[in-house]
Amino acid sequence: MREFIFSDGESTLTATGIARFWPNPGDAVAALRTGTVPLIVGALPFYTAETPALFTPDHYRHHLGTPELPDGHIPAPTRIDEHPSTEQHAERVASAVAAIKEGQVSKIVLARRETYHFDRDVNPEVLLSRFIDGSGTGTGYLVDISVAGRSHLGETIVGSSPELLIRKRGNRIESHPLAGTAPRSTDPVQDEARATELLLSPKDLDEHAYVTSEIDRVLRPYCTELHIPRRPTLTRTSHTWHLGTPITGTLGDGRVSVLELALALHPTPAVAGHPTSSALELLRTYEPERGFYAGTVGWADEHGDGEWRVTIRSCVVDSRAHQIRAHAGGGIVATSVPDTEVRETRTKFGPLRAALGIHSTPEPKARHVRTH
Repeated sequence: MREFIFSDGESTLTATGIARFWPNPGDAVAALRTGTVPLIVGALPFYTAETPALFTPDHYRHHLGTPELPDGHIPAPTRIDEHPSTEQHAERVASAVAAIKEGQVSKIVLARRETYHFDRDVNPEVLLSRFIDGSGTGTGYLVDISVAGRSHLGETIVGSSPELLIRKRGNRIESHPLAGTAPRSTDPVQDEARATELLLSPKDLDEHAYVTSEIDRVLRPYCTELHIPRRPTLTRTSHTWHLGTPITGTLGDGRVSVLELALALHPTPAVAGHPTSSALELLRTYEPERGFYAGTVGWADEHGDGEWRVTIRSCVVDSRAHQIRAHAGGGIVATSVPDTEVRETRTKFGPLRAALGIHSTPEPKARHVRTH
């Protein structure tokens, strides 16, 4: 299996082997700045003090189109565990709303985890193929996070994220943050109504504004020009509508690496909260073990060019334990309703359940599931 696959929908980068592991992201940025290495790929965890999975591969290849991936069978899960339960998550949301009203934070992103148990291995590349086929955009990624040299030997991130953290080509940069979500409907009229309601929702517009203002604060010192539209637009995925803002800019120094920009931006309020430092303090109480969920995955070359996506709509395939772990979260603000936030997390598990062939909605406790 390849250690790294990254597709932006138009082209694909694949990599095999590990020429050098980069446990310190600052060293990786310095190596790219001086041209010491031609390429660094991998993933950053949510909590930036934790060890990343960054490496220079032995071999790599860019090519047009989506990745060449195997066909294959994915076994049905024998059990799904939820942590916390939907009832507990609703209680956490209520607690977070109270903290917001007390002034501790303005926004915080809370997530739930689902663990899917299997009686045999799941091939990560076959799962990636399912993710990409269901994405509608051709985007997808796979990273062997065993390269971090930690205890998770045999673990691989697989996913298809709709959220672009940062892309750089020469001195031009792009970012497309997402915050504010509504579930899709199979009824075209209802689907359009949900999209319109989202676009007009004060709660979701408020949540989104925290994200764009923070990205503006971080990126503007790097740029001679930065364009951030005043209002978000709709972004459609297979299971959700999102509020998204396409951001573009011109760097003052084209030698700045896209990895340096990713490190400066991550984690954004879209996956952490606002103010970021205060939200992170609370999250270490609510969710001390996010791992690579809501981190970022991507690549950077010796010219500083590359692309990094927020690690959402993803999972970790654990080949040792025959498990898949996934997270789904949502932004909590003062007007958030606990039951609505629970439903949002269920919706966001949809792409993984679809990739696994699961068409039923999980119950609040561990159970056996019916698949087709």
